[in-house]
Amino acid sequence: MTTTASAPQPLRRNAEYRRWLLGDVCLELGTGIGTFAFPLVTYAVTGSLGATGLVGMIQGIGGLVGMVPGGLLADRFGRRRLRLLAGSTGTLLQAVLIVVLMAGWGSVLMLATIAFLDRFRAGLLGAASDAMLKQLVPPAQLPRAVSVNQGRDAAVEMIAGPLGGVLFGLAVAFPPLAQLLGNLGSVLATWRMRGRYLPRAVEAASTRVRDDLREAVVWALSQRVRVQLLAVATLVNLGSNGLLLTVLLHLTASGVPAGRIGLLNTVLAGSILLGAVLAPRLVEKVPTGVLVTGPILIMAAAAAFLPFAPGMLAIAAAYAVMGIGIAPLNAGTQGFLLHITPVAMQGRIGALMGTIAMGFMPLAPAAAGWGLDLVGPLPTMLLFSGILVAGALVVLLGRDLRRVPAAARWESYARAEGLSSEG
Repeated sequence: MTTTASAPQPLRRNAEYRRWLLGDVCLELGTGIGTFAFPLVTYAVTGSLGATGLVGMIQGIGGLVGMVPGGLLADRFGRRRLRLLAGSTGTLLQAVLIVVLMAGWGSVLMLATIAFLDRFRAGLLGAASDAMLKQLVPPAQLPRAVSVNQGRDAAVEMIAGPLGGVLFGLAVAFPPLAQLLGNLGSVLATWRMRGRYLPRAVEAASTRVRDDLREAVVWALSQRVRVQLLAVATLVNLGSNGLLLTVLLHLTASGVPAGRIGLLNTVLAGSILLGAVLAPRLVEKVPTGVLVTGPILIMAAAAAFLPFAPGMLAIAAAYAVMGIGIAPLNAGTQGFLLHITPVAMQGRIGALMGTIAMGFMPLAPAAAGWGLDLVGPLPTMLLFSGILVAGALVVLLGRDLRRVPAAARWESYARAEGLSSEG
């Protein structure tokens, strides 16, 4: 009698994946509400755009400082345990922030300290969650799983912006309360997961931290496609996030209600969600190189228009154009990188890529706040638009990145190019 290998069960029937996804949804929704509202909270407490930008910069530095150590932790210890610790400490820090706000202790120093610690905690412990994904689903389902994540993020963002604005309008302590509940939901969902999700076999020989880090750096930088993607991601992240934050702070200082500003995030998220619906089929049928080039060129064009947008409707239109290709872009690039990265190196590679790609991100809130104070909205927006356009130019020059095929050919392409997923 002969047997044939059974097809992998659909993602919706994978109980461990469902628990992982539920925990991520809770965490992302709470974090989205808190992240959107935190600059508004800081501005309400301090009354200064410069101080708001400074706190945002310190917050971003906290995340960067925690990333590389977090990647090392995720490749040395049980990832489920680290995820539980991430949710628990996040719950605790948001509780502290609520007490600070309700007691009237919200000085610049206090807010900056809490923001730094919370983002450092997320960077240090958050890498374990994404590192688990390749252990939860088979390789053939990675593109779809990443696409689902993009859709989840877009749906959460669509809710988080207006909900964060409404909660902030009711009380400054309500957005951090929502973030607290999101962390708590992540803890409960992760607690129900059954696997330990160890990064390496129990009997594997112990290694030194510096050797682990050196191995990851050499492996990542030896691949030109990763180097090109890092350059693009660094410029696009800094340009787009700085531009959107400048718009948010400018509208806030101009007296636009937080609820209306939140609707802009809803438009952006709705556009991303539409792209996420199309992403699974696009990743399977369209070359990944095309999914990188097209959306970034469209984003650059919209960013060049945004500084001259005459009103809220025009800003919303630019947001919609910028968002439509984000989910296919991320699904293609993240799925391909997950595919070629060994399970035992998921934490380190993800942390290194994130640290480099987001290395200049802490400058965005500071440049936005100080730029608005010193030179006004138009020059500040033009600065960030120019950075995003520079990212588009790197895409056009990055031949290796533009050659990556559709998902069905990832494995053969990786072997031919020496990018074997477990090599």
